[in-house]
Amino acid sequence: MNPENNHPTDTPEASEPPKKQSRKEYMAQYYLENKDEISARRKAARLSRQDEINAAYREKYATNPAVRAQKLKTKAKVRQTYKERLATDPDAKKQHEEQLANRRKCHQERLANDPAYRQKREAFAAAQRERRKQKKEGDTPQ
Repeated sequence: MNPENNHPTDTPEASEPPKKQSRKEYMAQYYLENKDEISARRKAARLSRQDEINAAYREKYATNPAVRAQKLKTKAKVRQTYKERLATDPDAKKQHEEQLANRRKCHQERLANDPAYRQKREAFAAAQRERRKQKKEGDTPQ
């Protein structure tokens, strides 16, 4: 045999061309191997886009009175629809009452166990009393 013709890749296994992997299979394999990195990149991009969208909307809401009026109108309509549903739907009214009861219970527990929250509520109540007192004094003729 001629040494020039005897190449290490000249084996029967190496002489067959490698099987071409389809792009779909390659992408699936790549995704499995790099799933965490890909999901982290996608999440960062999604959050970045959402932050830009939110900032643009806040700017528009702050500077454009028509946008603010539309938002207030939408909120008022939703609130009105909710009130109407509570008045006519007993299941919705029951659920609403349960939510209120749960909120009151959580409030009472937090008042009993969280001194910072209790202090904040007491300061708020004192401010409310002061406002009512000033309003009452302003209403009475002198």
